[in-house]
Amino acid sequence: MDIIATLGPSLLTWTRINSLIAEGVTIFRVNGAHTDAHMVASIVEKVRRFAGDRARIMVDLPTNKVRVMNISEPIVFGAGDSFVIHGFQLNYQDLCQRVRIGDEVIVNDGRNRLRVTGVNGHSIEFQAEGAGQLGNNRGLIFTREIYAPDFPYFFQRDLELIEVVNDLNVDLVGLSYLRHPRDKQEAKRRIRARRSLVYKIETRAAFENLERLIEPEERILIDRGDLAGEIGLLQIPHAQDQIIRFAHRHRVAVYLATQFLATMESSPIPHVAEVSALYEIVKLGVSGIQLSEETAVGKFPLEAVRWIRGVERLVNDESDIRRPRAASNGRSPLSRRNRRADRVVDVGEVAALKPQTLGPPDGTQEKVAGNETMATR
Repeated sequence: MDIIATLGPSLLTWTRINSLIAEGVTIFRVNGAHTDAHMVASIVEKVRRFAGDRARIMVDLPTNKVRVMNISEPIVFGAGDSFVIHGFQLNYQDLCQRVRIGDEVIVNDGRNRLRVTGVNGHSIEFQAEGAGQLGNNRGLIFTREIYAPDFPYFFQRDLELIEVVNDLNVDLVGLSYLRHPRDKQEAKRRIRARRSLVYKIETRAAFENLERLIEPEERILIDRGDLAGEIGLLQIPHAQDQIIRFAHRHRVAVYLATQFLATMESSPIPHVAEVSALYEIVKLGVSGIQLSEETAVGKFPLEAVRWIRGVERLVNDESDIRRPRAASNGRSPLSRRNRRADRVVDVGEVAALKPQTLGPPDGTQEKVAGNETMATR
């Protein structure tokens, strides 16, 4: 299983890159939404120098997600507050001519909702439902479909990044906000290495049209944050399950992203719920897991990777235990009369795994008190 580590400034050293590879990172991701083409080229060349052929590099193209730009400092708002964004503060100024009063907008991976309360050809007024802030490069996800056929798939930044990925023959290229077959066709026309493409499923249109969009042997990545903004957070578990099943049926490599170990941005130990959810995802047989803020800006990137590999080892160790065994009396080992005996055998086998599964993957001992997990060496 691949682990994708999103790069941030603090990781761009020989020591950090090689430590992440040693812990199990197999792909380094450069987010083109936050880095210009010149810097992306520099990062790719540096990581190749440090990593050699032990890890691949993926460059994400931001494509046509509308983003905020040219803001000197984040816009801070409370519930009911209004603020205005001007056309020159958007990476697509024509948005001011496409929105309508009453449009709902999702920002910050679904954590904040805005409503359009005023619009003219040059600016948009928003009202916030709750407290939050909006900074540069943050995307605006409209719950109404604003992407008409004449809406471009690649913005200027993408065209500059495509020159870099073509010139440097980058291993993998993430295509954000895929919606229609024409988006895919344009990407294949512009990007030389077609087998490098990773199609990100993060829009309602892509989720509802998987059969038309994705072919066997291709790669997809489920970005659960942006997809939640389009279909609703409550729908994500079901949608994730459906997409993974589709991928397995069609021999499609499927990667997952968004907040696997969000706690580890500031803590060396994840929450119980995060470890449990990670365990269930790995059991589904995904091709890889992407870490975003956990490695790009988090304080404990090595520990985050270590936890993922630890969970993966646990799942692999359990595979033999979960495999049904033939019964000596000819009955199915899971028949009604044999279920209790089968459970007893499994418990004994699981008990043998306790020394390697009761602590975090690095050997830390844990004590659990109430709702807190305290780590001591």
